[in-house]
Amino acid sequence: MKRARILDEERIEREKPTQSGRRRDVHDGEVANLVVRVGTRRKVFVLMTRFPGDVRTTRRKIGEFPKISLEAARATARAWNELIKQGIDPAEEKTRTEREKRLEERRVFRSALVDFISWLPDRRYTRHVLGDIAVIRRTLLDNPEAAETLTKPVAEVTREDLGVIIENLSCRTMSQAYLLFKHLQAFFRWVKAPLRCGHYGILVDPLEGLNPEDLELWKNARLHVLEPWELRAYWQAAEEMPYPYGPYFKVLLLIAERRTAVAGMRWSELDPATMLWRAPPIRVKGKLVEHLVPLSDQLMELLADIHRSLPPGHGDYVFSSSHGQSPIKGFGGATNTLRAKAEAALREIDSTKVMRHFVLHDDRRVDRTALSALDVPSDVAEGILNHSKKGIEGLYDQYRQIPQRRKAMAKLHDRLGEVVEGSKGDFWDDEPAGGSWEEFHRPAQAEEAEQTTQGRRR
Repeated sequence: MKRARILDEERIEREKPTQSGRRRDVHDGEVANLVVRVGTRRKVFVLMTRFPGDVRTTRRKIGEFPKISLEAARATARAWNELIKQGIDPAEEKTRTEREKRLEERRVFRSALVDFISWLPDRRYTRHVLGDIAVIRRTLLDNPEAAETLTKPVAEVTREDLGVIIENLSCRTMSQAYLLFKHLQAFFRWVKAPLRCGHYGILVDPLEGLNPEDLELWKNARLHVLEPWELRAYWQAAEEMPYPYGPYFKVLLLIAERRTAVAGMRWSELDPATMLWRAPPIRVKGKLVEHLVPLSDQLMELLADIHRSLPPGHGDYVFSSSHGQSPIKGFGGATNTLRAKAEAALREIDSTKVMRHFVLHDDRRVDRTALSALDVPSDVAEGILNHSKKGIEGLYDQYRQIPQRRKAMAKLHDRLGEVVEGSKGDFWDDEPAGGSWEEFHRPAQAEEAEQTTQGRRR
């Protein structure tokens, strides 16, 4: 058999195209089984041999000339020939190599974090999912100080690596560092789950056994409650604001629910016959049961005024800037307007007082504090705020206490109205008969006479 000539690129270029329907094989004399397959328009490098598992000779494409050079084709052919000698199919080896490469890329800390935030919307409790994703991106994925750690395989990330990132962040903002620590704990619990740990190659949680106190982290709990004069200013400011935000801020103070849940309230969820709001569970802290919110007479009157003021054809959302087609969003600008109007209102009410900074979630704290001041039982007050019962009681006791909650809310709203009007100084009924310091001062002569009288009695 005539030995094939060693190919070069000039010779390949000189090979003339074949006639239609025919192809010609030109063997390379340097690398076994390497063939240039010449067609009517293309010249393709192929490896022509018997591959593992095949009973006859077949061709496998390496690449098209001149997109792939002759030397590159020879290198690929040599590698394939070596694999075939070991009984390995090059195609299967390529698939395995690519899979391992993808797996290695997936096991990188950054890639694993991206997988985690992609999973977050599917978890059971999703109320804070957008904020959680934003914190992870801001404090980790987009943080230059974490760039080097993010390139490591997740199994090689150490406690020290994470500690440095958290400590640097805590120097700027303690609250964000605390949140980052909590999110990292959740991430490593997720990545170590039995069905995931193999994919990410991790067996040890670097944060296991670590508490926020070990990193000198703490959560700043907000304790702010609006004072009676601040409530008067808040209510007056809300009355000055037009629909949808003015009525929204008033309902938010009365109903004791979370701001996003109230913003998404629909007319179809409100039942005026039973005076109930059937809030869907997807908007109420991820609970799987329907949340029933009893509505007091004051709330029903306020909602009826809103319903009456809306034009015909208004959509289903109670508070909307798009004719009821979608709920209000972006509370920052409206809340700043409310604060400014409340400060101006308080200057008119009492110029000696100062309106402290408040957030919308403070409304729930005001309501809960007022319910305690009005001697409402704790379980009823907690139910109004949609705080679930704990332990075995929460499992078996499914009574919603609707009548008790409605009476408590009516009591709260009556007193809130008195506080806003100024006829009551606060939510509790304690009204001591005080006076000036002179009225409490006891003259020295009266004190001496009393001591003398006591001495004679002895």
